[in-house]
Amino acid sequence: MRKSLIILLGAALAGLLATGCDLEAPGHSTLTVEQPSGAAVFGNYVAAGNSLTAGFMDGGLMMAGQATSFPQLIATQMGYPAGSFMQPLLASPGLGTRSTGDPMIAGGVLRFDATTGMPTFLGTTPVTSVPSLLLTATWPVPFSNLGVPGATLLDFSAALDRTTSQAPGNAFFDLVLRNPTFGNKSMRDQLIARGPTIATLWLGNNDVLGGATSGQPNDGVLYPAEDVNLTPPALFGPMYADMLDSVLDGVENRHGFRPLIFTANIPSITSVPYFMPTAMFRQVAGLPDAGTLPVFTEEADAPLVIFLDAMAYLGAGGTLPLPAATTLSAAETQLVGDTVDAYNAAIAAAVDARPEVFLYDANAALAALNPMAEGAHFLVLAGSVGPVTAAQTTLFSLDGIHPNNRGYGVVANGFLATMNASLGTDFPMVDVGALTWDPTYGVGYGTGKAAESFSVTPEMAAAAKAIFR
Repeated sequence: MRKSLIILLGAALAGLLATGCDLEAPGHSTLTVEQPSGAAVFGNYVAAGNSLTAGFMDGGLMMAGQATSFPQLIATQMGYPAGSFMQPLLASPGLGTRSTGDPMIAGGVLRFDATTGMPTFLGTTPVTSVPSLLLTATWPVPFSNLGVPGATLLDFSAALDRTTSQAPGNAFFDLVLRNPTFGNKSMRDQLIARGPTIATLWLGNNDVLGGATSGQPNDGVLYPAEDVNLTPPALFGPMYADMLDSVLDGVENRHGFRPLIFTANIPSITSVPYFMPTAMFRQVAGLPDAGTLPVFTEEADAPLVIFLDAMAYLGAGGTLPLPAATTLSAAETQLVGDTVDAYNAAIAAAVDARPEVFLYDANAALAALNPMAEGAHFLVLAGSVGPVTAAQTTLFSLDGIHPNNRGYGVVANGFLATMNASLGTDFPMVDVGALTWDPTYGVGYGTGKAAESFSVTPEMAAAAKAIFR
C-alpha cells in the first residue's frame, strides 16, 4: 500500500505544481473523476484547523513543535515521503506573542530556565522581521497543513489575513495563508483548492477558550454589560454544519469527488492543566488551607484557578484574595462547561448526519489523563519529581493548554485509531515513547533536581494565552 501511495502522492503534487497559484474554482464542474477508493483515498491528505492542528507548542509556533504536529505524524504513518506534507515552518525563536513589554517586539516560544525555575522567551523578533521567520514562504501551492493558531469557526471561511481575523491582528493568518499570493482565499477555500481526498478538520476550541482564558467568560447573559467572548451554541451548530458541507460540496464541485473528513470534538477545560482546581492551587502555591484562610478569591465560590495568571499575580507581589480575572466562579465554570457540552452535541449531530465525516472523541481522551501525571502542568511536576522526569511525564507544553511533542503523538494516534476503526485500515500507531520534549530548548536542566520553588512573570502568563485573545 505504501509504494502505491507514494506514486499517487507524486502525481498529486505534480498536478498541484502545474496549476501554480491559481485557486479560482470553475463556475461549473465538468470533471468525471470517480470517487477515490483503496489507496487513492489517502493520496492527498490536507489538514485545516487552529493551533492544535498547526503544532503550536510552548506558547508559540516553531519547527520544534511543527515537526511533530499531529497532521505531520499522521502523514508519516500513512507513508508520505519526507517533505511531501508541507507546513508553514517557522525558524527559531518562533512566533508567540507581543506581550513582551514592547509592542514592536514579538516574543518567540517559551522555554524553561532551570536556573531560575521559571519560563522565559527563547528569543524575540522585531515585528517588522516576523515574515522572515517563515522558511517555506515560496512553496508554490497552499500548505498541506493549513492550521492557523487562534482561528475560530468563523475564521475558517471569513478570515483572509490579520486584518480580517475575528481577533484583529493575528499575524498567523498572514504566515499560513500567504495572501494575496493566492488571490485572497480563506482557509476553507485553500483547503478546497488542494482537492483533499482525506482531511482532518478540527475547529471550535477557540470559540470557547477565548472566553475561558479571560477569566470572565460571557455569552451575553452572565455579564450583559460586558463583551461577548463565547460563540453562542445556537450559532455554533449551524456554523459547524455549514463548515463540513462547504468542504464536502466545494471539493466535489471543483474536483469531482467528495473527501473523507476526520474531525474531533472540544475537550473540557478541566482536562487541561491551565485551569487548576482551587484546592490543588493552594497546595501548589504553598498557601494555607481553606479553614485557615477563608478569603482566598474575590469570587468566593471559584472552583477553578487560572494557574499561570494566578502565579504571576502572586509572584509580582499581589496579595489575597486572588482577583476575579485569575479564577472562574461557579457560574462561569458552569457556563463554560455547558457551552462545551452544547458544542460537542452539535458536532456529534453534524458528524452523524454525514457519511463522509468521522469523529475522534478528543474530549474523552483528555478526560482520561491522570491530572497528577501525564495531565499535569510541567512546572507542578518539576517541583516534585524534577524537570527531567517532568518533561518525560506530562503531555502538555509550558503554556498548559497545548500538547508537547509527546502529546501531539497521542493526538495523532487518536485520529489514526479512528481512521483504522472507521475505514478498516491498519495504519501503525506513532511510537510516543520515541518522541521527546525538551522545554529548555537545548540549554539543559543543570543538576536536574527538583526546584524548591518556581515563579511566573506577568509577561509569561500573558504569552501563554495570547493566541486566544
